[in-house]
Amino acid sequence: MAVAGGSVASLDQYVVFRLGHESYGIAIEYLQEIIRVPYVVKVPLTPPYMRGLANLRGNILPIYDTRLRLSINATDDDESNRVIVVNAGGKQVGYIVDRVEGVVDIPREAVEEFREKGDTGNFVTRAARVDEGRLVLLIEMDQMLKDVGLNDSVVASLKDTKEYENRGAKEESKAEENEQQLLTFQVGKEEYALDIADVQEIVHLPENWDVVPDVPPYVLGLVSLRDRVLPLISMRRLFGLPEGDVAGGRIVVVYVGEGKRVAVGLVVDSVAEVLRVAERLLEPVPAVVQRAGDEFAAICRLSDERMLFALDASKLLRDVAFLTEWEQEGAEEVSACGQRVLEEEQQLVTFFLGEEEFALPIDSVREIIRAGRITAIPRMPDFVKGILNLRGSIVPIIDLRRKFGYPEREINEQMRILICEGNTSVMGLMVDGVKEVAKISVNSIEATPQVLVKDSIQSFVAGIAKFNGERNVILLDPARVLSWEEGAEIMEVVEGTDVSG
Repeated sequence: MAVAGGSVASLDQYVVFRLGHESYGIAIEYLQEIIRVPYVVKVPLTPPYMRGLANLRGNILPIYDTRLRLSINATDDDESNRVIVVNAGGKQVGYIVDRVEGVVDIPREAVEEFREKGDTGNFVTRAARVDEGRLVLLIEMDQMLKDVGLNDSVVASLKDTKEYENRGAKEESKAEENEQQLLTFQVGKEEYALDIADVQEIVHLPENWDVVPDVPPYVLGLVSLRDRVLPLISMRRLFGLPEGDVAGGRIVVVYVGEGKRVAVGLVVDSVAEVLRVAERLLEPVPAVVQRAGDEFAAICRLSDERMLFALDASKLLRDVAFLTEWEQEGAEEVSACGQRVLEEEQQLVTFFLGEEEFALPIDSVREIIRAGRITAIPRMPDFVKGILNLRGSIVPIIDLRRKFGYPEREINEQMRILICEGNTSVMGLMVDGVKEVAKISVNSIEATPQVLVKDSIQSFVAGIAKFNGERNVILLDPARVLSWEEGAEIMEVVEGTDVSG
């Protein structure tokens, strides 16, 4: 735009948007792009104005509710809401606004300062007169970015995300890739994970436990698990989430604190999967998440709509001194009563087929995944469900229901696939649902009875695991169930079949 005499007017461009009945502006140089409100993963213990983290084409993007940040009443999102992604010297973050009005040229002489700059929390210090007196409130983005804690370490983290992707693309051609095995679980609406090496076992949450006075609010109480005292830690309370219904919850037994010496039972809503994840997918934690707690070790981006928080067990509980005292007292009581007997234990993965419960030694189970898209293969026995693409590897899937003579069932959300690894091959076993990972004394495993209810599975049974009460679990022999010879035959058929569709 030109003025008299041919000189260029002193104009600045702003992205103008609405929040309620007012118009706001952000200097155009901060704008990276404008997108629809994406799926976000909520970060616990963060301020209410932080919506969470989004995946923007492979980059971790913090998302903030601009209304709440400016102390304006929040509203529900609708189709007009947008996210303005700002970028300043590599620092990027998304702000949710009611709607975007466009890019406006504003003369500098139309801008007035009504509040002194530099005051803490003063994100709006100037206003501009446009369109016959309409005011646009101008946001000081340098102050806003500083307030959310996007410092140089975050810039490095965001840049590292792209480096991880580039590095991963180069390594895809390699035969092997560094992986980490994670146990994933649900707390509230979000998904978390722990290194499987830190997880001792997974058991059902009992109906009752002993309540202990004068403890932090996240400590539910104490339970006895195989002659040891186990503190119960509510992950919902630890993360500042509403209580919810803990019925049907799980206890994940983990060693926590410095040196991982104290055993606790983490009470979670549900256990999802055991996954093997390439280390390149474990991305650095942005500073905005670190401010919520240093127990977050990494963010794992599994897909555009699925991210989970990997936790560091050594930093999960900062104060474990009182837990150590409980553990010592409990051990002394057990020792004094002469009840502690050192026995060899076996760790089992228990699962359901219909109403019956089965188990496999955990050493034979590589990971546990949801039942995804399975491609059927012709000329196969009826118990061969098909093949599954597991991170670039073709895995034959055996339907244990069909193999054991149960009627076929439609795949549902509860079904899981146990990925089992033999000497030279990998095979998946589809089951109705996984119950838990539990330890049991080898003395509690009886030899296979001569007469079984279902004769068709007799050759696959290694014994009967007797848990507390009347619970008996059929322990399967992995070498017989998995039938690696059958797996090799399946792969021979697969190699001669077009499965590109």
